[in-house]
Amino acid sequence: MPFRPISPEVLPALEHNGLEVTVLNHHGYSTPDRGAPPKSRMLYGARDKKGERHWRSSLEEITQLIDRNFAPSPLSNHDR
Repeated sequence: MPFRPISPEVLPALEHNGLEVTVLNHHGYSTPDRGAPPKSRMLYGARDKKGERHWRSSLEEITQLIDRNFAPSPLSNHDR
């Protein structure tokens, strides 16, 4: 039976164009009782004017999204 997940670590917030960027070190949703544990990953989040949270896997991606005023990239599969 898997162990309880480790809570994400909330790191100091960043700022881009006047918006706060939340930075998380996410450890996965559960830890298996056998085998390799899931690798942690960094997540970057920001809220748009409607208060909706948008998450991306790199700082570059979230800053580009903020610069586009939260409009998805034409080639992206995010927010569809």
